[in-house]
Amino acid sequence: MKAVTQIPCLLLAALLVSPAWGEGRDMLPPEAEEQETIIEDDAAVLIEEDGITTAIEIEDDAEEAGETDEVILEEDGAVIEEAFPGGEPADYEDDAQLADAGREPRAKSGLSAGIDEAWAEAGYVTDPNAAANTSDYLHVAFSARWDSGGAWEARLAGRVDGYYQSGSQSPGRTQLDYGESFIRYRGGDFRITAGTQTIIWGRIDELPPTDRLSVFDLSRFILDDLADRRRAQPAVRLEYFNDAGKLDLVWLPDFREARLPGRSSIWFPVDRQKGELLGLESTPASRALVKAGTFTEHAPDGDGGFGARYSHTASQFDYALTIQRVRQSTPYYEMVSPGRYKARYPRSWVMGGDLGYEALGATWRLEGAYLSEIPVTKKDATYTTTEGIGWAAGVEFYPGDGDVRVNLQLVGNNLIDAPGIRDRKETYNFNGEVESQFAHNRWRAKTRFFVGLDKKDIYLNPEVAYIGWEPHEIYLGAHYFDGANGTLGGFHEDHSLLTLGWRAKF
Repeated sequence: MKAVTQIPCLLLAALLVSPAWGEGRDMLPPEAEEQETIIEDDAAVLIEEDGITTAIEIEDDAEEAGETDEVILEEDGAVIEEAFPGGEPADYEDDAQLADAGREPRAKSGLSAGIDEAWAEAGYVTDPNAAANTSDYLHVAFSARWDSGGAWEARLAGRVDGYYQSGSQSPGRTQLDYGESFIRYRGGDFRITAGTQTIIWGRIDELPPTDRLSVFDLSRFILDDLADRRRAQPAVRLEYFNDAGKLDLVWLPDFREARLPGRSSIWFPVDRQKGELLGLESTPASRALVKAGTFTEHAPDGDGGFGARYSHTASQFDYALTIQRVRQSTPYYEMVSPGRYKARYPRSWVMGGDLGYEALGATWRLEGAYLSEIPVTKKDATYTTTEGIGWAAGVEFYPGDGDVRVNLQLVGNNLIDAPGIRDRKETYNFNGEVESQFAHNRWRAKTRFFVGLDKKDIYLNPEVAYIGWEPHEIYLGAHYFDGANGTLGGFHEDHSLLTLGWRAKF
């Protein structure tokens, strides 16, 4: 009953921070308040703005010369830039399109500030055996940005996150964290960025094997999309564009570990109530040690490593190659003495690449990586590392009339010459997302899923959302977990939940 009474309060609090309500709207840049409708006609483009309609004729010669396509590509780039503040779409395949165009999206000069995103969610845990009855979330992201209109650009960003539970374990905490805050210089064919940045490399949407530079956000486990499961970190980045290629060089001067939830949170990777460690098979002896154990997650001092990635766009396919020397951001718990566990963040060489191409009316993606140091636990409970590979193959297509998007991926991880260990030497899973809009694109239905192929491991996330009130959306969803001992779904099988929320990106 408590979860039901919290829902209106969370939604009301979220609406109050929305720039579309109250004085917060004044913080937005002027261009964010202008609404513009563009209607294409055979001979003209009709632009309706503030109740005034203006017709702009289209010259046939311009269309034949490809100028219309150039304008559309530039607009696409601007949308991509807005979706990833700080210009980080480069880490997805969209950046290859920008490099192929040979220019950056044109930024407007001046200073702007405001709220970028707001989110409120109430979650009801359905299993009565769980340590919590509810799992609620509040989030606000804000930033200020200055652009000289020329070579220089700066950004200062932050975020506030609130995590709340009720039940036998009822932690509640509000955290302030930095976002992407940097200073950037743009040259004719390069740009250099220094500050905190979110960098996601790879082509696969959900579990990219070459995504090893990024900092994981485990505060809500895998409830959110990939971009929402990453945090900014200190980095110096040089991006060099040449024809259809791009060289991306990154150095992490200070290591930042993954963002973890509170120890009493149901999403913490150690379940003291059941005596389980996320990713390890449990035995009666190990459960007893974990229940009575102590855990430390102190991150090591020093830099986080470095990485290089070269990407190239051709007429029918794109590819990228990468080499990295980085620390693992997620903690791996080593038992240093009976009942005492210490988090390890091993350094590893990462070498891999990805490929994307279009054929048979679909976009196909391949990606793989070799890792030199993967942490594992031997049968005698001692810690060591071993080599391994991660690989993935995916396809994205729009069946029928194009109103439905289907994204399917096959992912595997294989250890090389691993000794007798408690970890899984091989994992294979099938995951993806199916999304559709209906009722004049005012509603969206989508389902994310994850299914283990070598061992029972299930995660389902259906959701229906009303999106006709842009930029706001109201959604109803569910997260279902189930699985065998040692799997992600098995670890969280008591934590399935129903969610009701509101979110907006401005």
